[in-house]
Amino acid sequence: MITERNFVSISDLRDKTSSVIKDVNVFGKKIVLSQNKPIWVFLSIAEYNHMQKLSFEKEQATSKDIAAYTKSSHGDDGVEAFSFLESLK
Repeated sequence: MITERNFVSISDLRDKTSSVIKDVNVFGKKIVLSQNKPIWVFLSIAEYNHMQKLSFEKEQATSKDIAAYTKSSHGDDGVEAFSFLESLK
C-alpha cells in the first residue's frame, strides 16, 4: 500500500539522503517526486526480491515452437532470432 510516507521530494533526497535510505528499509519503497511528478522509485532489497517472485517465469522455446514460427509470416527473421537464443544455452 502506498501512503504519504512513500513519497519524497528530490530536494529532500538531496538534503536528507541518509534518512531517505533508512525509510526505504522501513517502508519498502520511496517514490521520488520532482515538480510533483514521480521520477524514480527506490526499493528495499526485500521489496525488490518480493517483486522478482511475482514476475513470470521464463518460457523456453521448444523445437515445435521454432518450427511453427518458421512457417508463420515472420519467416527467416524468426529463425535467426531463435538460433541466436539457442546458442546462448
